Amino acid sequence: MQGSERALEGLQRISAAELSYMPLEGMLYELLERIRRHVKADTAAILLLDRERGVLVARAACGIEEVREGVQVPLGRGFAGRVATEGHPIIVDNVEQADIFNPMLREHGLRSLLGVPLLVGSDVIGVMHIGTVTPRKFNGDDIRLMQLAAERAAHAIDNAQMAEQRSLTAILQRTLLPATLPSIPGLTITSKYLAAESGIKLGGDWHDVFTLPDGRVAFVIGDVVGRGVVAACVMAEVRSALRAYAMEHHDLATIMSLLNELLLAMGRNRSATVAIFALDLETKQLCVLSAGHLPALLLNPDGEHRQVGRATSPPLGVSTHGEYHTEVVTFEPGSALLMYTDGLVERRGELIDDGLERLGNALRTAVQKRGTRLANSVFQAIASQAPLEDDVAMLAVQSLPLGSHLEMKFDASPDVLASLRRVIARWLAEHQIVDPDRFDITLACSEAAANAIEHAYGPREASFGVDCGYADEEVCVNVSDEGTWRPLEGRERGRGLMMMHELMDSVDVDSTPRGTVVTLRKHVGVRDAP
Repeated sequence: MQGSERALEGLQRISAAELSYMPLEGMLYELLERIRRHVKADTAAILLLDRERGVLVARAACGIEEVREGVQVPLGRGFAGRVATEGHPIIVDNVEQADIFNPMLREHGLRSLLGVPLLVGSDVIGVMHIGTVTPRKFNGDDIRLMQLAAERAAHAIDNAQMAEQRSLTAILQRTLLPATLPSIPGLTITSKYLAAESGIKLGGDWHDVFTLPDGRVAFVIGDVVGRGVVAACVMAEVRSALRAYAMEHHDLATIMSLLNELLLAMGRNRSATVAIFALDLETKQLCVLSAGHLPALLLNPDGEHRQVGRATSPPLGVSTHGEYHTEVVTFEPGSALLMYTDGLVERRGELIDDGLERLGNALRTAVQKRGTRLANSVFQAIASQAPLEDDVAMLAVQSLPLGSHLEMKFDASPDVLASLRRVIARWLAEHQIVDPDRFDITLACSEAAANAIEHAYGPREASFGVDCGYADEEVCVNVSDEGTWRPLEGRERGRGLMMMHELMDSVDVDSTPRGTVVTLRKHVGVRDAP
């Protein structure tokens, strides 16, 4: 048996199926070791293509430290860069006289090189090369052997990379998407995230819900262009940056401008569509801004739906001249708001308007089903008609009447006070309580809550409760904690209590070893029903 035939037989012992079951790093190393041994080379290496940056990155090597040294070769540059760009084998008979980008090849004393592209179909996914420290004339048998090895390796690498990307992206999304949604009186918030049914479709779809510093509730939906780990990483950066800018008290337009500047500065040719909705619980005003994102659907109490947040501004990351404008709509009790990404409504060969109309009908039907999770119900209705072609993120918000009794629990942190005041004010407004009394009760509740936060607990995680009741034109509020009020040595205390007494008809403080309950009562005036 000739040497090339024996080498071919040796390589065939590693079948494509066998390679596919090995971890990527182990599979590459095993393949390179076998290649180096059978072709009698001193070094062997595989560089994989990073399309986002246009470079080849050393991923596995034998006999040379390309991986440990973090070697990266731009497309079209040097030996490996030419192999990837030209898409065919290249032989270097004399390294000293060749255009070599990676200095390690010369430093290692290599004299001759043979490189072949790693091809999946017609797409280059990387380069495999071997080298010798003594001059060598690589022949046709060597090239055929390397091409066979590259063919087997390319498909195994492609499968392993797909599995790796699925795993990493899924981990990122599980980590970054909200594990739980906040519980906000008067709102029912549900969400849904689902990957497409085929291929690597995991990407940059995301949603978020959080409280702004002024007490409004922010609902965010977004979609980073692209797929895989890079899109998920960009999504993570945008999501974190959006929260950070919001916590700096910027208005919605400024938040979007800052995000646009951030994406442009990343230099990754990445863009994203994002829509943010800020709900004032007291006034029921919903401030909406969309940067290139599909409009949300707002279902009114009468069952009619309309689009809100049309994309009057460009997506993030595409222009330095983006101008971002807001619109304001009313979000009445009995209304429902549905935010989503394009995978929910886009279908090949169909107009987007058809998808939006189908979604509106699904929303109307889902709202009529009492006791169901709105986002899940809408999704099931849409998915039953056609399989997903892209990943989907959804966020559904329903506004419900608060009723005569309101029970809430908050973290013992000053950050919650603005939100508390807005919820109390909304509850009072729904009962038509006149503005002066509404102001007094809201402020007194805030002072009682501030006392619980400041005095009841030390530096540990804790919570306090607020229970509100309304009957016979009297409001009664209990603010309770489970801590022990600490003495304020050297400081005057009681200003909060004094203010509560001035604002309310009665204030009772009941302190026990199990905690403190502050009871506030006030007879109120009521406006005539509209």
